Amino acid sequence: MQFTTKLGVCLAVFFCQTAWGQPTKKLNALWSSFENDSQLQYGIAGMCVLDTATGAILFERNAKMGLTPASTQKVLTSIAAYEALGKQFRYGTRLGYEGQLKGDTLVGDLLVAGSGDPSLGSPRYGGTKPDVVLAAWAAAVKKLGLSHISGALVAAESHFDLNPLPDAWTWSDMGNYYGAGAFGLNWKENQYDLFFDTKNPGTKAQISRNTAAPSAKNTINQVVAGSAGTGDGSVIFAAPYGNTALIQGKLEPQSTGFSVSGASTAPDAGLLADLKQQLATAGVTMPDSARLLTPLQFSANQQAVPVLGQPFYTHDSPPLDSLIYWFMKKSINLYGEALLRTIGQKTMGFGSNDAGLKWVDSFYAAMGIDKRALHLTDGSGLSGNNRIAPLAMATALNYARTRPWFSGFYHSFPVYNGMTIKSGTIHRTKCFAGYHGKYVVVLMVNNYNGSTSALVSKMFAVLNGLK
Repeated sequence: MQFTTKLGVCLAVFFCQTAWGQPTKKLNALWSSFENDSQLQYGIAGMCVLDTATGAILFERNAKMGLTPASTQKVLTSIAAYEALGKQFRYGTRLGYEGQLKGDTLVGDLLVAGSGDPSLGSPRYGGTKPDVVLAAWAAAVKKLGLSHISGALVAAESHFDLNPLPDAWTWSDMGNYYGAGAFGLNWKENQYDLFFDTKNPGTKAQISRNTAAPSAKNTINQVVAGSAGTGDGSVIFAAPYGNTALIQGKLEPQSTGFSVSGASTAPDAGLLADLKQQLATAGVTMPDSARLLTPLQFSANQQAVPVLGQPFYTHDSPPLDSLIYWFMKKSINLYGEALLRTIGQKTMGFGSNDAGLKWVDSFYAAMGIDKRALHLTDGSGLSGNNRIAPLAMATALNYARTRPWFSGFYHSFPVYNGMTIKSGTIHRTKCFAGYHGKYVVVLMVNNYNGSTSALVSKMFAVLNGLK
């Protein structure tokens, strides 16, 4: 009986070592080929694979080296948001007024108090679409018995930093839709569209339509038609609160209505303009001279942002689970920056990039991740200044598996190469992080040369060692 027990233990150890040895041996061979590939001649790659059952490291190369994560950083922001806010957290945007109701007239101002909701006016959810939101708000105003407002429309958010962008974002990113800043009052995912008509290569492209708010329609167009296959090779240069954008580059030739998306420079003002128009349609008039006031204007005049006096309606966002789903699936940078600032607001009392990062850093340190393994500068990964060690990313991913919100988090991951993994791409950076079967997987490459598609095929070949 004793011999049988010992034999069983020995066999169990043997099969365990064999099961672990097979993928490790395969990964060793694949990694050697990958690391010596010409695309990595002047680059660096790091990888970490954990066994989810034990948390033990199955395979690692450069796993403690800080690498630029690109959008795989959204993994860390999502985990932190679930922990700080809770999966049922909802943003609330409130309507109220300052002044008095006299008959059918508001003698005073109508206020919109933002909470940093990145989904307000988003087309991704039935209840957040612009027409749905504005119609509900106008109906709420009408329910007060109003047909006239004598004062201004005011964006009354006051707990968020006036600077909507992380310090490390570049000039060539911030004017484009993926570089949209996070405001206290966001609208339509802080995006607008330009539509171009192009002809022969080398000829100037013509803007046929511009959906930017009236205050930001001044576009200096230096775009030309490129050669066939150019696609969208344009770049929009613009800064928050500005009313002029410079767009340069090349677009696909012989196209009609070719769309290019930019970042709204003042989405709060754009929302107020749309609300004023919706109220007029609903029969609630305002003087032609009625002002649309935002926190920037109050700050410029050294005035305090008005406090919501008499609230009468609240628009709730979808729950955090739903926001994380689109944040991860479609890699929407705005959501990451909004979530980071919301973490700051909820935990530190102020919705700034720095406040959010302070809490996130302390959270991961408390998890046992060495502070030196993380250097975070934004919530989305757009900044090239972020650094994350693959082991730190893998540790966070394995921690997430133990949390009650894990199911929603897991299902927010895209699927690539038959694996549930988040991708990240910025200049000369390509990364993957997520789950495959019983493994946590992180693979990061910085400063590669050649085509991204060719590199991805080689990264998938390495990851296939786990199949």
